[in-house]
Amino acid sequence: MAVDVYIVFRHGNVLGDEILRRFWDAAIKVFKEYGIEVYIMPLLTNEKDKGVSVIINGFEVSLNSLVTVDEAVDLILTYSTVEGDVSPAYALGIYIDRDDSLDNVVTI
Repeated sequence: MAVDVYIVFRHGNVLGDEILRRFWDAAIKVFKEYGIEVYIMPLLTNEKDKGVSVIINGFEVSLNSLVTVDEAVDLILTYSTVEGDVSPAYALGIYIDRDDSLDNVVTI
């Protein structure tokens, strides 16, 4: 069994950086203790929201404060067992040249 965890936060958000670290530690703990593979993927956004969204197997949890590693483990285990009708998510990054035109767009 594998669990996809997306951590969505604004670039430079200290809370988002620390939550990402805690979920990474939680993923290692879940794998060692339960044998469940957890894939942590950071997604950076330009939205003004200061909170952090964690999407686990398609279910979104909003976090406005720091969670412990054990709380992150609980969240992962809770939503890893929930069956959802969620299609796979794909991420696409683009780089726009300094003139803000789409003439020289490079997909990553």
